[in-house]
Amino acid sequence: MARKTALIAAFVLVSFLWPATALGVTRSGVTVFAGPNLASPPAGVSSQADALAFFPKVATVHVGDTVTWQYRGFHTTTFSGSNQNYPFITQLSSTQPTVTDAAGERLWWAGVAPLLGLDPLSVMPQGSSKISSPSDVRNSGLVRIFQSTAKSPPKPYVLTFTKAGTYRYFCTVHRGMRGTVRVRPALAPVPSVAAHKRQGATELQRVIVDAKQLNQSKPTTNLEVLVGAGSKATGAEIASFFPDQLAVKTGDTVTFRNADPTDIHTVTFGPQALRTKIENNFVAPVGGQILLDPLGALPSEPPSAPTPQYSGANHGDGYLNSGLLVPPGSPTTAGPQSFQVTFTKPGTYQYECVIHSKMDGTIVVS
Repeated sequence: MARKTALIAAFVLVSFLWPATALGVTRSGVTVFAGPNLASPPAGVSSQADALAFFPKVATVHVGDTVTWQYRGFHTTTFSGSNQNYPFITQLSSTQPTVTDAAGERLWWAGVAPLLGLDPLSVMPQGSSKISSPSDVRNSGLVRIFQSTAKSPPKPYVLTFTKAGTYRYFCTVHRGMRGTVRVRPALAPVPSVAAHKRQGATELQRVIVDAKQLNQSKPTTNLEVLVGAGSKATGAEIASFFPDQLAVKTGDTVTFRNADPTDIHTVTFGPQALRTKIENNFVAPVGGQILLDPLGALPSEPPSAPTPQYSGANHGDGYLNSGLLVPPGSPTTAGPQSFQVTFTKPGTYQYECVIHSKMDGTIVVS
């Protein structure tokens, strides 16, 4: 569990090549990839690109066949059955501990805001290795992701489908990432394994096209920064700021807007050592629970506060944080989708998303 941060940071680095040698089926049925196989991104695709999708999106098998999911990112395979409320991040009953900033002042959320953690429903595997009804609950969980290493990839998740039907599933981390398994009677025609591979490759090509286009993303105004970019249709994502360097005047207010339809991000200012510490501990086990670091997950300023004025010395060391910015189209109760900052002093200010590795930006104020 202690090595979770490298995993969370790494899931934005998945690329878009699909080596034929990695497309084998481990058991009868088909293999589905949760995210594409790791390899160098093709020309024109950012190294910050990801594919938040299952390949192929639809698998069709016979009763008694298995489907094997291979993981190429921070994902789950979750059949929720009748349980539609399957959260990834949840509020716990305890409140945040008392924490002071570099100026010795108590941060607003200390003793007030609830602890935030990963919901056990998402973390822990659930159910047996067989599924017989679309109403059954089965979940790969995130434990297999946490326990993996660069040399030891996540263990595959294998389900045997014992009755005909249409089984829909999703990733609890990226709710727009959805797939379907269609189970047919034993003598019904189904696509071959090779046909499933071809379909997955075709879907991957669509992601590549979208990823190249997303790499050219631009905000609509000169005082706006897009926080990530993505395609809801294909799951293509670029975990970058657009632009990643912006020049403004003293007194200007910049709007940071999440433009990624399937992922969360932060906008976090402060010294490099602090930002690195938050990133490395963004999700960590504490007392038997997996908690989110409030320095990254919560806004540095109270929700009712006016637009923050940034001088580079906020909170004693320049710390300023948006908290979690949720995807566009999320319910208003899910949290903010944008973050505004007024820059009051000339300087060069570095910031980053503490969830995604190498998602860095710079504001130059004159």
